[in-house]
Amino acid sequence: MMAEGYKETEIGVIPVEWEVAKLSEVCKFKQGIQIPIEEQDTKPSNDKIRFLRISDYTQNTDDIRYVSKEYSNYIISNDDIVMVRYGETAGFIGTNLSGILANNLFSINPNKQITKRYLYTYMNDEKIYNYLKSLRAAGAMPAVSFKSLNIIKIPLPPLKEQEKIADILSTADEKIDAITSQIQKAETLKKGLLQKLLSEGIGHSEFKDSEIGKIPESWEVVEFGKHLDVKSGFGFKAADYSQNGIPLVKIDNVSYGKIIWENTTYLPTDFTEKYQELVLSKDDILLALNRPITQNKLKMAILKEKDAPSILYQRVGKILFDETYFYKFVYYMLYHYVYDFVVHHSVGTDQPFINITKIRKLLIPLPPLEEQKQIADILSTADEKLEVLIAKKEKYETLKKGLLQKLLSGEVRV
Repeated sequence: MMAEGYKETEIGVIPVEWEVAKLSEVCKFKQGIQIPIEEQDTKPSNDKIRFLRISDYTQNTDDIRYVSKEYSNYIISNDDIVMVRYGETAGFIGTNLSGILANNLFSINPNKQITKRYLYTYMNDEKIYNYLKSLRAAGAMPAVSFKSLNIIKIPLPPLKEQEKIADILSTADEKIDAITSQIQKAETLKKGLLQKLLSEGIGHSEFKDSEIGKIPESWEVVEFGKHLDVKSGFGFKAADYSQNGIPLVKIDNVSYGKIIWENTTYLPTDFTEKYQELVLSKDDILLALNRPITQNKLKMAILKEKDAPSILYQRVGKILFDETYFYKFVYYMLYHYVYDFVVHHSVGTDQPFINITKIRKLLIPLPPLEEQKQIADILSTADEKLEVLIAKKEKYETLKKGLLQKLLSGEVRV
């Protein structure tokens, strides 16, 4: 039975005084402009304005560009809502930047029926996110068309209520942003530690020049293939899959430092006997061999207890190594050296991949085993602090998600 003061609509039950409108009825879309690279400058000046590209919204980039103010017809302000139109991040929604908008972005400009802050809040709702994600996967070239956005229907509370909803969710966002800032600082600290420890080690006073730069006198430089190797998985067919059983680790399951199981494929449990050499255990180190770098991060992870047993799929590599190396040091060391290798030596453009034969020639440091353990302990402590912050952020994001659903349906009135 429907509660008093509510009505049934095409988007569900909402308060009786709310309306429902198509996004195109309350907004206009304006695409940015293409500006040749030779007209883009890396230094600001009085006659230039910031040129906003996809990376300005989706990455923490230092590559900031500036262009002539003559393109002022394409200026957006700090509170304007922007969406990525093309590419792997198509549908990504951003704000809080001002400048000239690039042609693979477009602004969403609301009319007087809806406030910008409420619109931005609604466009970040999970239903909209999933819809935009489906558009990305719909074609060979991920894209969001203006026509596809016209399908979106949006609840319209009175303007004052829109603002109150936005205020409440902004408070939650501020908390999440503060934690995100702490995460970024912790990641920067870890990166600095990683570079310092892999070049200076711990407590050394004597150093030598080597093929990989200055290193402690007691360290060696060896080829990757001398003590390590990469074993790729098997290309199981869809006919092999089952409803449950043992999970299959595919490229999409290998994230930055961890395995994610959002989309899990299973094989029958008896495959662990048939493919024993592909069964993964706790502390195994995995590397995505296709698309190994996304969002400027290497897709490499150590399996935790909850991730095992599992089975290795094709184009995911398991790092093999002998007793010369300590497993956690291998993970941190390779994260540093393989990242640089991939940037310079991955093959292909649309689907770059790591050539295993070439990686065996990669030069890497070999510290004494006890020092490897000490380095790994320091970096593990930095990772543990990061994990605490990430878990804290996820907790607040979950709380915000629940609050968002209640506010945008009118279940909770403000």
